Amino acid sequence: MAVVFRRALRVTFTLAAAAAAGLAASSWAADSRAASERIELAAELPAVPVAAVGSVAKVVGQESRRGQPVTLGSRIVSGPGSGIKFALNDQSVVIIGPNSAISVEEFAADRVVLRLERGSFHLDSANPGSVYVVFPTGSVTVKSAVVAGRLGPDSAEIALLSAGRAEVSGFGGQSVRLEKIGDATRILGLGAPSQPAQLSPQHLQDMIGLTSQIAAR
Repeated sequence: MAVVFRRALRVTFTLAAAAAAGLAASSWAADSRAASERIELAAELPAVPVAAVGSVAKVVGQESRRGQPVTLGSRIVSGPGSGIKFALNDQSVVIIGPNSAISVEEFAADRVVLRLERGSFHLDSANPGSVYVVFPTGSVTVKSAVVAGRLGPDSAEIALLSAGRAEVSGFGGQSVRLEKIGDATRILGLGAPSQPAQLSPQHLQDMIGLTSQIAAR
């Protein structure tokens, strides 16, 4: 009698285990089918480019002639026969001469960073803080002043054209201040800026003349 009872118990346990295994297998198969359907559905959906979910470019100014917006980080490039004038939202005015390229790297209520890649520029700063113009051989920090500059193959020349102050720095850390109208400095290669010297009337007029023509357009 005890032997029959033990056999019946083993049969009952075996059937219960088989039933549990069958349920697990059924559940696993259902999960697999659901996962497969999700994969197939994902494959049918078009991929969303990363740029499409990014933030909209920040408008920081406007080009004067065509009224095109100037956005943060965008390059403004002029051709061989003309320059471009644009106004920033802080009322600063920037002009680049022919064959020039510049971009607005940063824009805030008390800090603006412009990057001049090539050519020439004229900046009338209205920002209450500092406006930085960075170029391949150095940078100039402008505080409520008008400055102009132009880049050569391996040099840069920066001049102060109004009352105010500008500080020109080389990448080696040396810097000079331009404090009088007509003060100018040059940077050769990656060297230090030269001591400020007054531009000749003709040279000063040369730096002012082109930007005045562009500004009048």
